[in-house]
Amino acid sequence: MAEDLSFTGTGGRKKVRKVKRKRSRNSNTDPAKLLDEVIRAKKLADKSLSSLSVDQFSVPFIEFSVHQSNPFKHDNWNGLEISLSNTGTGEAKNVTISFDRFETKGQTIVDSLKSGDESKLNIEALISSRDKEITRMEVYYHSIEGDTFSAIRRDWFPNDYEGQAIFSKEIPPGEEANAEKYSRKEVFSGDLHIVCGNCGTRAPSNFRICGKCGSRLQKRVDRRSDWGSNLNETTAKKDDREVFIKKLRKLGELKDKGMLSEAEFQAAKESLLK
Repeated sequence: MAEDLSFTGTGGRKKVRKVKRKRSRNSNTDPAKLLDEVIRAKKLADKSLSSLSVDQFSVPFIEFSVHQSNPFKHDNWNGLEISLSNTGTGEAKNVTISFDRFETKGQTIVDSLKSGDESKLNIEALISSRDKEITRMEVYYHSIEGDTFSAIRRDWFPNDYEGQAIFSKEIPPGEEANAEKYSRKEVFSGDLHIVCGNCGTRAPSNFRICGKCGSRLQKRVDRRSDWGSNLNETTAKKDDREVFIKKLRKLGELKDKGMLSEAEFQAAKESLLK
């Protein structure tokens, strides 16, 4: 190894003093073994993450029922009791209840409903029409993470129901043959988010580059498949949370449509949430 030279002034002459550089000791660590250990550690971490149960997801799920004590009269304020229950694993925010043909008086918004909490709302509803028509009810809420959920039920009003539950299904009584007419339309198409496989950051599904680590998330569609393709370079993977929430939403829709009995619905929901 080359040595450093130090010049020290001594009058008119320059004295050269040799300074020996300390040699670094050879490391006993084998780079190949160290790399193997890192790879093993990463595989173990990935395996641990993939084995996490869906209980790690904080997801609310609102179940509700509506009770009508007396026959519904037009041009009168009619009392309704709404029972809400959060049977999910996360807190529900801004639970909002709305009707498309009713005027309402009373509380129709609950700011927060934590997992396991219940709430009862007593409201009054007014409808002017004498003709019996289908009325739509919607319960709309959010998770703390920003996921959106809604449940839709329909029933006939004015009606002569007395002391019974109303708005029990998405398809109103007597309309089962026209079930297709009440099919719910998808508001969003495709996954809402994708996950960077390099750093784990969630990103909107239209992002091509991870904003945190710079890894490529999407293949460029403006390149020919036979050259310049970066398909193998992408790190995006399906967001497990999005998949889980879609399954939960679908389960709720099947119950609202009356395609699952209460027992079947509870069994399927418990299996999904565990």
